[in-house]
Amino acid sequence: MTTEGSTKNRAVIWLVVLVVFVLLMILASVLTSGDKIQGIAPIGVTAIGFIGVFVVYLVTAQSDAWEVGTRQVVYMAIGAALYGIFNYIFNTIPMPSVSQVALRPAVCIPVFFGFAFGPVVGFFTGAVGNILGDFLTGWGVYPAWDIANGLMGMVPGLVLLFADKKHSLNFLTGLVAVLIIIAAALVFLNPQVPGPWTGEIEDFSFWAWAFIIGGVVVIAGRFVLERASVDLAAVNLWGTLGIIIGIGFAALADIWVNGYSFATAIIGEFAPAAGPNILNSMILTPILLAAYQAIQARTGR
Repeated sequence: MTTEGSTKNRAVIWLVVLVVFVLLMILASVLTSGDKIQGIAPIGVTAIGFIGVFVVYLVTAQSDAWEVGTRQVVYMAIGAALYGIFNYIFNTIPMPSVSQVALRPAVCIPVFFGFAFGPVVGFFTGAVGNILGDFLTGWGVYPAWDIANGLMGMVPGLVLLFADKKHSLNFLTGLVAVLIIIAAALVFLNPQVPGPWTGEIEDFSFWAWAFIIGGVVVIAGRFVLERASVDLAAVNLWGTLGIIIGIGFAALADIWVNGYSFATAIIGEFAPAAGPNILNSMILTPILLAAYQAIQARTGR
């Protein structure tokens, strides 16, 4: 098959994945007893998210990172099911925020599946798994957060664009450090924001310190883990970047969807969601990846 034909097939498959995601989101909205997709804002947010991810695909379409075959489809189904079930279990443990932010140790699942099996697998695992978890919990459907979870899986999969994963580490280390500093600074500058529904002033200054501590551990971990494996160092950096981009997308979308102010969205929602996710990912994802690589070594794959 020619390179052009292969690229066209990948584009079709990627579009099919996005269509399946939309159909599942609509089905969950119809069947849920919780929040449903209503109004133009959720549709607009979904369209913006789709345009963004498809532009990333078009720019890098020649890479085999976007390859999807039977193996990848199986991983999509396994990843989404695992993520959905674990989200259902942990959705009952809330984090202090202005919205329904829950403890998510399972964030390691889309990060791992994206890093190990590619951006399409990672996106499907995160997006569809989040739909399933919220549906089982009875929360309903939140398109911005479904796409956000998809991005948390898709971004780590972009590591496969690099022939040598080590080449991405220095740039990623600097980028992650800058983004974490910006996030912490925003919280420090305005730690108290009014709740969008109650109007009560809430203090989120703790999350600035959580970002700083998490950032130091992630960056220091890069150099420690790199001695054992470049993959273990890379998965933490790519996972952190995916979480920042994904949760950042959802928080900014809620300015439109829920009418949040910028401060409420970033300090009251982004920080409490991204901070714990980064901490969970940097602890659990390397363990998951190391276990997977050990199994591969034993089975000779």
